[in-house]
Amino acid sequence: MISYKLVADLEVAASADDVWGIIGSKDAPKFFMDALPGVFEKIEVLEGDGGVGTVLLIVYPEGSVPLTNEEKFVTMDDHRLLKEILQTKGGYLDMGVTYYMETFKVIKCGNSCIIQSIVEYKAPEEVAAKVSSLISVEGLLNMAKIVARHVLEAKASSIAAV
Repeated sequence: MISYKLVADLEVAASADDVWGIIGSKDAPKFFMDALPGVFEKIEVLEGDGGVGTVLLIVYPEGSVPLTNEEKFVTMDDHRLLKEILQTKGGYLDMGVTYYMETFKVIKCGNSCIIQSIVEYKAPEEVAAKVSSLISVEGLLNMAKIVARHVLEAKASSIAAV
């Protein structure tokens, strides 16, 4: 069994609280569905209210690999600004991966912050060789960039309105 950890950091000239306000929101699935047209065919809440324990069905556009998966919000920590999403069905698990976790961590840096996007997975060696080219942190990084842009645009709008 081989363990992998992929990490990408994005510096944002906005407060950690503003960034966490989107990532840690119970409406985050809808935000990402609306903010990333073409990335998701559908994000459906199967159970829960957007908090810990929420289970989502993610459907990607035709031709995507994988096409669907289910994931569960296992951690949403407003103090540590940490959100962990565990893939529970389909997706890379159907390809032989035994564990797949996505994490967003917002790190305070004075008046700015860093959005840390993390993908962790475990797979037998023969499976890892087949899936490693498919698994990347880029999808999470793109989500982090959308959050950053949204927060910075809202900040600019509020300054312009003064």
